[in-house]
Amino acid sequence: MVPKLMSYNQLDFQSKANLELHVSQLESETEIYSKQLEQAGMLSFTLTQVWNKQGKHRLGLYFSYRDEKAFIDCQKIINGIPDDEENPMITNADRGVVRLHVVSEE
Repeated sequence: MVPKLMSYNQLDFQSKANLELHVSQLESETEIYSKQLEQAGMLSFTLTQVWNKQGKHRLGLYFSYRDEKAFIDCQKIINGIPDDEENPMITNADRGVVRLHVVSEE
């Protein structure tokens, strides 16, 4: 299924240790929430560690959604996940309507 909406969140951390802590938390949260998000209409979730910005400790989170309703339903789930207030981060979020989606056949 081709996603209709995608979002990209960029998370900046104070240190490599803070970044690694957040990755561990995301891994455990994914196990807990992935089935709910799939049922709500999330098509995929990708976590990346940005490597081309020297001196930055940055993660990228990509989400793709079946449609607008799926985005809203998934946001309710995601917003219900408690924040780790002891591991501060700066978050930047962008959302977009998919205009072109190319998938390799391999």
